[in-house]
Amino acid sequence: MGEELLRFVDEGYGVHLLREMVRIPSVVGEERELAEFLEGELQGLGFKTRLQWVEEGRPNVIALHRFSEGRTLMFNGHLDTVPVCEGWETDPFEPVEREGRLYGLGSCDMKGGIASILMALKAIMDSGMELRGTLAFTGVVGEEAYSKGARAILETELAKADAAIIGEPYTEVIPLGISGKILYELIVKGRSAHGFRPEMGINAIEEAAKILTSLDRLRLGTHPRFGRGNVCTLKIEGGYKRYSVVVPDRCRVEINRLIVPGESVETAVEDMRRLIGELGLRAEVEVRTKPPYYEPFEMSPEEPIVKVFTEAYEEVRGVKPRFHYSLSITDANVFAGEGGIPTLHLGPGGGGAHQPNEFVHLEDLKPTSMIHALTAEKFLK
Repeated sequence: MGEELLRFVDEGYGVHLLREMVRIPSVVGEERELAEFLEGELQGLGFKTRLQWVEEGRPNVIALHRFSEGRTLMFNGHLDTVPVCEGWETDPFEPVEREGRLYGLGSCDMKGGIASILMALKAIMDSGMELRGTLAFTGVVGEEAYSKGARAILETELAKADAAIIGEPYTEVIPLGISGKILYELIVKGRSAHGFRPEMGINAIEEAAKILTSLDRLRLGTHPRFGRGNVCTLKIEGGYKRYSVVVPDRCRVEINRLIVPGESVETAVEDMRRLIGELGLRAEVEVRTKPPYYEPFEMSPEEPIVKVFTEAYEEVRGVKPRFHYSLSITDANVFAGEGGIPTLHLGPGGGGAHQPNEFVHLEDLKPTSMIHALTAEKFLK
């Protein structure tokens, strides 16, 4: 049935759909219009749909087609994009095709992935094939922020899905596991004094700087497949709000940390406390964490979804996929790390995600969609 199914993959539909999605602004927090658009598309394909309101004005779209009793396979994509940044050479909300690329905000991350998924769903429905189980699509809000949309899906019947595939732009190297993440919040408490007599106070900013310049001494975990985690200072704030010559008595710092399996919030907090204790600081430092937090996860190559995906990928691409374990974060950390749903990624390649002049390779839409369609056929047979 595989070759017959692939005849129904409609590249023209996918390119048209991608262009329409790029024209719909869906910057994080403003996903409603795109959710409603996709709900209409999925209804047209024959799916039963509903909107799941995550916050006011921010719905997930959920689409289901039940063939019979059996497994549930969920395809997923995030609706949101990052905000427009400086440096765009074209209108980020007007798709521009040039030399095999389609430029536009979210084209790579990840409206191209959603287009490939819907191409596959359309092919399955148009073919009239009878599978076993349930085929699902979820379009979720907020992946670029706190993954509230993905966590809301775990409150639905799809929390029991047997596998998921996210249309993120992983094309040639596919993660079998992804690191986790915590966000440190350090509150450094010094003592104010006149800025002409700094020795009489404790400068909270300078004490915080000693921590930041010592982060390379933090005992980051290592893992045989993931390697070593990392840290990155994201924010520091302290000192006067209106100019005054006063030793700053308070400083707040946010530090991102990627963690590998075997680490946890508790171990990461203890690592930071140990480092601070070794520095001999005069200030008091409170070590906290704040959202978002993501669990790391790793999957076995023997998972049923991994096996059928490998077969489908090789049938289309002519080579087996290369699997690896990634230092990154996606909604798979929610579905797999928190929900225990085996989750893979596949989307068309491109470039410029989170940068100006983002693009997707149009030639990747069809083979990506073909792999999705074959994977669904094999998993739900």
